[in-house]
Amino acid sequence: MAVFESELVAGLEAAGRVRNQVIGQVVALARECWERGLHNQVGMSLPTWLRVRCQWLSKQEACHILDVVRAGECDWGAALALAVVQGRTGVDRGALVARTMRRLVPCLTPEQAQDYAGIATDAAIDPQISDADLQVVCKKLLIDLLDEKPREETKDTAQALRTVSRRALGRGMTRFTVDAPEVEAALIDGVLNGPLAAPVPDKTALDEGGGLDLRSPGQRKFDALLMVLNRGMSNPGAPPSSGRASVMVTVTADPDTGKPAGAALSNTGAVLDAAQAGRLACIGDLTPIVLGEHGEPLSLGRTVRLATPGQFKALMVRDRHCTYPGCDVPGTWCDAHHIIWWCRGGGTDIAFLVLLCPRHHTLVHDKDLIATVAGSIVTWHV
Repeated sequence: MAVFESELVAGLEAAGRVRNQVIGQVVALARECWERGLHNQVGMSLPTWLRVRCQWLSKQEACHILDVVRAGECDWGAALALAVVQGRTGVDRGALVARTMRRLVPCLTPEQAQDYAGIATDAAIDPQISDADLQVVCKKLLIDLLDEKPREETKDTAQALRTVSRRALGRGMTRFTVDAPEVEAALIDGVLNGPLAAPVPDKTALDEGGGLDLRSPGQRKFDALLMVLNRGMSNPGAPPSSGRASVMVTVTADPDTGKPAGAALSNTGAVLDAAQAGRLACIGDLTPIVLGEHGEPLSLGRTVRLATPGQFKALMVRDRHCTYPGCDVPGTWCDAHHIIWWCRGGGTDIAFLVLLCPRHHTLVHDKDLIATVAGSIVTWHV
């Protein structure tokens, strides 16, 4: 039987309404579970608890439900939560409004919070407003809040609104979104548009690309930002002040040699291959921990500083800049790399350390490249 295009559209729209109603009922039940603390009784977060009971929920949907549930506890969020429960808007749109309002509320009076939430909730309910347009509405609320306040108050408000958000894109990529006050934004611009992000001719690729820097502007900005971060994290004499400020990586190792075997797991849940874990060991402290059969710590080895301030100064004198062929990034922006990787038994000795900029440090670990040092000459076998 033939189905007309209008009937297809109507069917899809009806399915969408049913889905919103189903999710709305899940939100209503989740609010009751949240109030009773059922998830706390088993030591779980609400999103994890929901996904155990509703395995068809994605992690993102479960987090959206939590955003709406938390909003429903606030005066400004009652109407928003009700709209989601009744299926008048999707939980993803409701969560967007909830996240926006959580950022705005510290800078608003209760009356203003009600007004702003009303505007955003009405937009979320309106089927004529697309998801992209709803994001514009939420962003405009932030902008209007800054524009409405006197200059001095604007500075305080901007500081209160500063944030960094993280979203996994899949296929090994993650997107970070940064909202920065004007002064801090200028500092970030200085990194992204400064000399570190300028094109650098590749002197080793004259035949392939005429010596041009083949990185896109966006890639050069990323490399510049990563260089600054790496320099701050690996600055000799200024290690992280505590274990809480460190990146902790767990990796299976050969019990006899201590060499990494297989993938590594960071404390944030990122999965790293052995080469990536080896590079982290080059720019940070390494603390070997022996784990038992069930993952329990059995013994804690000594934390080893990989390059002392004195050694780094000696490398500055000897190498002056990145030792990779054709690269002249100053030594102050470089890492101390073990030519025999630390995780492979290499020692922390000047004869086995060389300077590498973060970009080529990554390349060396990815390609498993080897270098030799003869006096003050470093030769890379590329």
